[in-house]
Amino acid sequence: MNLRRARPARERWGPAAGPWVAALGLALAVLGAQSLAGLAPPLVERYYSRGLYPHIGRGLSFVSQVVPFSIGEWLLILLLPALAFWLARPRRVVAVLLRLVWLAGGAGLLFLVVWGLNYQRQPLGVSLDLGRREASAEELEAISRALVAGANRNYGEALGRQEPAEGSRLPMARTQLYEMIEAAYQAEPLLGEVGRGRYGPPKPVYFSSLLTRLGIAGIYSPFTGEPNYNAEQPDCDLPHAIAHEKAHQRGFAREDEANFAAFLVCVNAADPYVRYSGYQQALRVVGLLSRAAPERAREIWGQLGPGPRADLRARSAFWRRREGRVLGAVARRANDAYLRANRVESGIRSYDEVTAMIISYYLKYPVESRAR
Repeated sequence: MNLRRARPARERWGPAAGPWVAALGLALAVLGAQSLAGLAPPLVERYYSRGLYPHIGRGLSFVSQVVPFSIGEWLLILLLPALAFWLARPRRVVAVLLRLVWLAGGAGLLFLVVWGLNYQRQPLGVSLDLGRREASAEELEAISRALVAGANRNYGEALGRQEPAEGSRLPMARTQLYEMIEAAYQAEPLLGEVGRGRYGPPKPVYFSSLLTRLGIAGIYSPFTGEPNYNAEQPDCDLPHAIAHEKAHQRGFAREDEANFAAFLVCVNAADPYVRYSGYQQALRVVGLLSRAAPERAREIWGQLGPGPRADLRARSAFWRRREGRVLGAVARRANDAYLRANRVESGIRSYDEVTAMIISYYLKYPVESRAR
């Protein structure tokens, strides 16, 4: 009788069970750490977001600010081909899958340590004790009028009677803008110690045209501590977009909270054009009023000056002409999946949730918030 010699399990099935157990264990440990952190936001806030993370964020920022270009952007460009080559080397599919699991676990662990745990911190609205009650139509009207008046006033202070059809232009060098926003973070009393501490400057993305096609105004690189922004976007959006990425740099991971921190520092900045950008981004509150009192909302929109109105038209035209329909949709789906993976239940809708925070801010600080 002719008996064939049985092949060892390693030859039949690829890598032995040991590496799989270790790789899957690492991936599950990352998911477990994220889930446990989500159960104790006050502890994450105290020991990570206000304790460990500021040292990590400032340390990465100190290193990355040595070069003027975005290290994160070029690392991504260089690493993608290298990772593709590394994953393609094994001949067996099971070995490729094992490497993917190791990669996911290792990258996930590093992400949580250097920045990602900030998604599980205590909500900023809770830390600032803003509350979360519904505003009446009269309150929404008062807030909307304050925002429109702030946009008009600061546009006039910054640019006078200019009404360029293609949109306003930044009335300062971009390096001055960086310094202005950083100084605003240092001086903002509501953010307190969280806003202070020197961080590196924002950096324009070299391939900003690709970000435009994807419909992206900015992106934060957590592994290098760099706030990156789309250099092609309209100038009126630049101060708020940069302040948004600087908020991520300070550990405000959720998009609504980064938007609110950007609004807060912009409207209280020393420069009127920076303040104007903050007020302009907050005009979405008037859109909310349209649901409760459409006639009042139309009347308030009518009070918006020709300069700010031209900027809104220029912004709409810019993204309509340049954002790719397919690429933009893909980017939104990817961003939504990323946010949900980090336990942000509303996904990309969280960007718009800043409206509720702005309303709560005005309800609590009706006088101070309108100082400028």
